[in-house]
Amino acid sequence: MKIDVCDSPIFVVGAPRSGTSMLQWALRQHPGLWGGPESDYLVSLVSSLRQTHALGSSRGQFHWLSGLDVSQAEFVKHVGHGINSLYSDRSGGLRWVEQTPGYAKHLGDIALLFPNAIFLVLIRDGRQVVHSLRHFVNPVEHDDACCTWRDYTNAALEFARTAGTDRTHTLRYEDVVANTEAALKKLYSFLGETFEPKSVELIRSKAPINSSFTAEASNDKLSPRWPAWTLAERERFDEIAGGLLISLGYESDSAWVSA
Repeated sequence: MKIDVCDSPIFVVGAPRSGTSMLQWALRQHPGLWGGPESDYLVSLVSSLRQTHALGSSRGQFHWLSGLDVSQAEFVKHVGHGINSLYSDRSGGLRWVEQTPGYAKHLGDIALLFPNAIFLVLIRDGRQVVHSLRHFVNPVEHDDACCTWRDYTNAALEFARTAGTDRTHTLRYEDVVANTEAALKKLYSFLGETFEPKSVELIRSKAPINSSFTAEASNDKLSPRWPAWTLAERERFDEIAGGLLISLGYESDSAWVSA
């Protein structure tokens, strides 16, 4: 049976521990959407394709790529069409949804591979992200966790700014959790898909999406987890990422500002 290649795959992106797995799993409840595990290989693929294009163009008119005026972008795009075909084969022709946090810093490369892809940028309070990274199955040092949230979030937001609202949709984790139905109705409208109530049920479920960590064992997904930080840890977060936190509209509370 011939499987049509997906016209506009969906990438859920954001800093690690921002809820991208949760959102992808929620979207997978839709009968027209499909998703699998994180892929991780697409950035290295684009890098190798650049090297391959350079090699295949090094002799000018005597090389096929350069001789037939195949640009690097065109070369990457056509390989991406093949990857899209593979995903579409595994999805049975359904629109596929990918989430790999590492892609947040390389969205330009992903966009080259899939020119019609849609990107959902998920933003979360950096203090929650840092605390989760520090208590994940492979714990991250405090300063590194602060830098991770700042750098990944900035990269995703910059891509969203340049790519435009036709191609990107930015969501807050807190809004998705607290106002789930409204947030997902808006999201499905952006995607051009019918609303799926089962997506809401999954996010409201008390069952954890990723159970291999202890930082978020509470069923309350919005409960602050940083008040136990030392004053020095709070100050370091403020130095590294406090400006971004404020620019995103997150407010400090008494537990945060008091020593």
